[in-house]
Amino acid sequence: MVFMPPGFGQNLPVPIPPGEGLASMLIQLAPLVKGVVDRIKPVIDQPVIRFPYNLPLAATAIVGAGVSGFRLPDTDFSHSLEWPFEVKNIKFSNDPSHTFRDWRVSIHDQSFNQDFMKRSVMVALLVAANTARWDLDFPWIVRPKGGGLTVSVDNLDTVNQINVDINFEGFLLIPRT
Repeated sequence: MVFMPPGFGQNLPVPIPPGEGLASMLIQLAPLVKGVVDRIKPVIDQPVIRFPYNLPLAATAIVGAGVSGFRLPDTDFSHSLEWPFEVKNIKFSNDPSHTFRDWRVSIHDQSFNQDFMKRSVMVALLVAANTARWDLDFPWIVRPKGGGLTVSVDNLDTVNQINVDINFEGFLLIPRT
C-alpha cells in the first residue's frame, strides 16, 4: 500500500504494485543491463588512478648557433616519486624567434637504457599542425624512484641561438588501495 497525503497527487495515476508483470519485464531487461555494465566497467573500475602530472625543463635552455648534441640537464627530467609516470604527449617551446624546423631532439630513457627515439628527429615532423605538442601513439612509462629521461637537442640554425623548453605531460599511475 502506498501512502499519499490528502490532496496530493489527485491528478496522478495510481502506482501499480509490483507483481508478476514487473518481475517478468525486469528479467527480460537483465541481459541488456548486464551488457551495458560490462562495457562501461573497464572505464569505471580501473586498478589505478590517473593523476595529471608533467615533467618540465626547470629553466629555458639556450642552445648556441649550430650546436649539435646539446644535452639538457638530466636532473630536470628525473622522476623520483613512488609511482610510475605515463607520458602521453610532449610539449615543445613555441618561441617566435625560431621555428620547429630549426632544431632536432633526441630522447633516451635512463632507467631502462633504451632509446625513446632511434635518432634525432626534427621537431617540425613530430608536432601536430598549429600546436607545439607531440601526441604519442602509445604512452611511454617512466619508472618510479629514479627513472628519468635524457634529452639532447641539435640547433640546425647556424646563425642564431634558440631557446628550448620541453615538457613531458601525462599521468601518474597511482594504484587503488
